Amino acid sequence: MRILFAGTPEVGIPTLEWIDSSAHDLVGILTRPAAAQGRSSALIDSPAAQFAMNKSINLYTSLEDLTSEDLLSSIDLVVVIAYGALIPKDILEIPKHGWINVHFSLLPKYRGAAPVQRAIWSGESNSGISIFQLDAGMDTGPIYLKKTVSIGEVHSSGECLEMMSKLVPDMLAETLMKIQNLETPTPQDNSISTLAPKINKLESRINWSDSATSIRNMVRALNPSPRAKSTFRDNDVFFYEVKVSDVKSEKESGSITYENQRLFAATNDFELEIVKIQSSGKNMMSGAEWFRGIQAKDDSLEIRYV
Repeated sequence: MRILFAGTPEVGIPTLEWIDSSAHDLVGILTRPAAAQGRSSALIDSPAAQFAMNKSINLYTSLEDLTSEDLLSSIDLVVVIAYGALIPKDILEIPKHGWINVHFSLLPKYRGAAPVQRAIWSGESNSGISIFQLDAGMDTGPIYLKKTVSIGEVHSSGECLEMMSKLVPDMLAETLMKIQNLETPTPQDNSISTLAPKINKLESRINWSDSATSIRNMVRALNPSPRAKSTFRDNDVFFYEVKVSDVKSEKESGSITYENQRLFAATNDFELEIVKIQSSGKNMMSGAEWFRGIQAKDDSLEIRYV
């Protein structure tokens, strides 16, 4: 099959590598334009764009580029993984077999931009991968294939996405066989659908009056981005890894305690061990290293996250 790939982040690279090495013809890569990242104003190409340039594969950074070359009418299928924009219905219908999308949830649950993050934050023990035919709706098309993936209690969203991305090539190979055999995908049951909207940075502030398990799930969900955060001495601090202890919290929520080379924060039920933390503008470090660096005073208002 003549295949166009549409995607932007790192999670699409294992699939790109598989298509490129397969008997199928990877005719081009559609990705989002280069964008500024972090504090630098320099434009950075997406991982998908870098792959295209390294492999000398035709690169497109807008739908207009595709339509101006009339490329879509000459290909069999478009494979989408986290492209980052909705595709108009008339464009979806141009390729011979349309567009298929790889979505990191068990559809119809968690439709939207942040399925893995929302699943982890909600405390789900399982997530999954769905490959479906794109239609005009948001992740509403009929499904070719689904696979359940276990989410460990310590996995961050970044770790889960990396793990899932490596499962996609085998699933895609099976899906392409179904398409070539003209198998009909299964419609979704809209009555049990749920949404997974993009994470808003305003959501990323920790409420220390929540349960320790809820905060742990939040930290896992927001690692590596946008990161769960709090404030200490009027500066932002970001949390990458925490563990729920079996010690009941007795101090005010957010109060920090340092015992036996370990840092803890009080919640509304159990003490939460701070394993990996980063002050704004500093490097990530262990909770113990961070505490030694703050030169804490014996003051209940001083040693609290807010």
